[in-house]
Amino acid sequence: MKKDRFTGYGLLTLSKRCLERRWLVPCLYVILACLVTSCQQDKPKKIRIGLSINLSGYSGSPGEDIRDGAILAVKEINRHQTSRKLELIVKDDRNTPEGVKKADKELIRAGCDVIIGHSHSQNTLVAYPLVTGAGRILITAYTATSKLSKIDDLFLRTSVDNFLYARSFAKLFRTRQIKNILLVLDLSNPSFSKDLSDKLRKHFGNEIKEAYINTQKGVNWPLVVKQILRAMPDGVFMITEVKSTAILSQMLREAGYNGRFFATIWAQGPYLAIYGGKAVEGMEIVSFIRSRYDNVFYEKFEQELKRQFSKRASPKSARAYELIYILADAMNRCGNKADNPVCIKDKLISGNYNFLLGRVRFDRFGDVQRPIFSLKMVKGHFKLVQRLF
Repeated sequence: MKKDRFTGYGLLTLSKRCLERRWLVPCLYVILACLVTSCQQDKPKKIRIGLSINLSGYSGSPGEDIRDGAILAVKEINRHQTSRKLELIVKDDRNTPEGVKKADKELIRAGCDVIIGHSHSQNTLVAYPLVTGAGRILITAYTATSKLSKIDDLFLRTSVDNFLYARSFAKLFRTRQIKNILLVLDLSNPSFSKDLSDKLRKHFGNEIKEAYINTQKGVNWPLVVKQILRAMPDGVFMITEVKSTAILSQMLREAGYNGRFFATIWAQGPYLAIYGGKAVEGMEIVSFIRSRYDNVFYEKFEQELKRQFSKRASPKSARAYELIYILADAMNRCGNKADNPVCIKDKLISGNYNFLLGRVRFDRFGDVQRPIFSLKMVKGHFKLVQRLF
């Protein structure tokens, strides 16, 4: 029989020798050392993942959905994982450049080889040189800026970029026979809003005007409404976060504007109807997130989120949940290199996923192409209208 120095025959033999007085003290040290080593070997290895999102800055409520979706996924994965456990460390980036840097530095010091972040393109752009420069993976389900597209680096995303969004919106506007449109750009997130505007101009040949707000500095809403009414566009395209989209919609309808409303994935979710009420009825958005999923994964996700967090599923929480599962799969395929960023990226870009929100396939740069849909707000819920790409 082969001796095991930790259990069974090996430890039993050692214990008998220890009954002899002259062996007592040395053997106690040996047994203690063996037991400590055994506990360390049996204890599942923890892999730390950082989540850096806005929880307390302006419009921080959607960040709570992101956090809850990520926590739920980690809990489920750890329940079935025996060899290694995931440890999720959550930091609030406060939706400021200083907050982003502070949060991500803390996650790097905590030993996170992967940081999930951020919930705004501008914040991801701030984090990018810090995180990837430290040899960590920066991965997100929320960043659309084209400024990080087609770069062979440690940045990856499960969300599509503004190249595809711009083509999709241009197609939607032509379908709706929009001759002139006014874009409201939130300059608190210019890497998304201004970037999308620039890309849209290349695909939409008709007239485009712009109005600007900055939610981090305060907004003179009556002045913005006057500017829009003066232009009298066929449609108003709000490249703004959810609260601003709701506020502007209400004020424009109260002022008598009857044109079409459009918004982005930034405003998608249950909060838009809660904040906007009847004013957002009929609003159209373009998104890679469908209005409804009938697969068993999504049904289970909805049930567990409601049971554990007393919350409805949202696009924000679903994207976080999906990302964690995809990431965990790549780590699992890395084996004993599960905490190696280079291996994780290699496995991600070589994977082909069909999970919660449909098919995901990364290209060699870590970008993805996913189906794009137009959705319309009907009685407080987004309904699928058509697939655009």
